[in-house]
Amino acid sequence: MSRKSKPRNVDRSELYISDCRRSGIKLTWLRDLKERLQLTDENNIQVYIKCHIMFLFGTILFGDKSGASVHWKFLSLLSDFASIGQYSWGSAFLANLYKSLCRASRFDCKKIDGPLTLLLCWA
Repeated sequence: MSRKSKPRNVDRSELYISDCRRSGIKLTWLRDLKERLQLTDENNIQVYIKCHIMFLFGTILFGDKSGASVHWKFLSLLSDFASIGQYSWGSAFLANLYKSLCRASRFDCKKIDGPLTLLLCWA
């Protein structure tokens, strides 16, 4: 027998377990955080930029088939804010595109994921 829980008011100022998926962070939480931030100091500006980059990772560059979350593995890339520009992002995107195309070429695959915007620009 299942019990229904009462809806509760949730303060969105913290990251709750419900905003996390097993393998990532919900994109809606990132969008809400970006909209709430006040860009008054350097720290808030960096948080805003990191949220925006994570949002881009989860939607355009390294999107998955669900389109609802961004994987945890990208958080470590944003820990050292000064070295972000030194990474070979183009190589990572291209490798992810090739991996997605390889998965999509299987006979049992119904959907494709990955940086499809890059594929459209390239074609």
